[in-house]
Amino acid sequence: MPAFSHTMVPLDIIEIIMELLANDMASLKTCSLACHCFLAVCRKHIFSKIELDSINQGSKAPRVRLFKRLLDGNPSIAGYVRSLDYVNDFHSKRGPPILRRLHRVHSFTFGFKDSQQRMLNHQQEWEKMPSFLKSSLSSFIQSNSIAELSLFNIKDVPLTVFMYFPHLTGLRINNVSVANVPLSDGFLKPKGPPKLVSLWVRNSSLGAMIKPLNNTTPGAAPILNLTGLESLSIVIDEDPTIMDVIKSLLKPSETLECLSFSGSHPDLNFLGSFASSLTPGSLKTLKTVKLFPMLETQEDNPYLYFAQELEQIAGKNVLETLIVHIDIDTDCRCTTDASQWSQLDLILSEPDGFPLLRRVEIKVTIWHWSRDYSEFHTRLEDIGKGSFPWLRDNKNVEFGFEVLEEDV
Repeated sequence: MPAFSHTMVPLDIIEIIMELLANDMASLKTCSLACHCFLAVCRKHIFSKIELDSINQGSKAPRVRLFKRLLDGNPSIAGYVRSLDYVNDFHSKRGPPILRRLHRVHSFTFGFKDSQQRMLNHQQEWEKMPSFLKSSLSSFIQSNSIAELSLFNIKDVPLTVFMYFPHLTGLRINNVSVANVPLSDGFLKPKGPPKLVSLWVRNSSLGAMIKPLNNTTPGAAPILNLTGLESLSIVIDEDPTIMDVIKSLLKPSETLECLSFSGSHPDLNFLGSFASSLTPGSLKTLKTVKLFPMLETQEDNPYLYFAQELEQIAGKNVLETLIVHIDIDTDCRCTTDASQWSQLDLILSEPDGFPLLRRVEIKVTIWHWSRDYSEFHTRLEDIGKGSFPWLRDNKNVEFGFEVLEEDV
């Protein structure tokens, strides 16, 4: 009777297979049951990203409490966590000190929401956070090398807190305000300003950042190092200081590659506030610009005067992609003056003005409640057909113009 031999699969091959399954949690969990060898490899992926909250899930205990029980039974699991989403209840008064037990996290999301989902835009004041949470948070920040940070629904975050993230390259803030106030006890000496590569901001007041970002006082350290910023995305609603903020964010960088702006006039008004803020370095690296204007009146310029700013950088840019998605506020109309829409075509058609341009996409969405916009819709489509002759005839540029209608 023939003898059968067992062939051992090298551990590095197993690790490659599990890495390919990293996004298939069900398969990873199944593989982890095969043997102890598989279990050790699978755990690295199963627990690499953890999403916790302190909010009761119906009759179940909050996830943060369940995860604490898991760590109590197997403390080594904490070493696998690389990405942590930690959501706290506005009304929470206490909770398990999970944050103190994690020391190898690189990506961190932190913020608040209401357990009844009633205060989507509500903010928790930084100084009024429960003492247990503030203490755990300060310990966690100083014990981990955070490279990606996301904050949401927090009021008056002390500006100097960012200096405790020396490894930070990506920052996202959503419904957050910052304040030039000192940090409370629990934070040791800061390690210096992080050098950001990407910054994403949504509905957050950054007015308090302007002065620290432009600080020229000898010996004074900046709050954020933006000299290497490559990607900047701003989504704003009713912030009269936003253009000053945008200029302050653009001026230090020498390596911008992608810019994205969303908002409405008059807060978002690019005239005289864009081209002059770009450094010579960024003019040699900026390849993609995305605009998401909200038009509220027929007097609004359809590009919020961005076309005129493009004219200022003609002949000294490497722009490849321009995307403009225009929303027309509910039951409102935008201008149907073809001469205003055709400005973009005229400026982009300047000889040698935009030699690397390869894609221009314009999409207009009409948001309505009850009115009939068929005639208005047709007029906009006619503008798309007749106001962009250079873009439509240029074989080197992929051009699209689309008009949509959406019910509110």
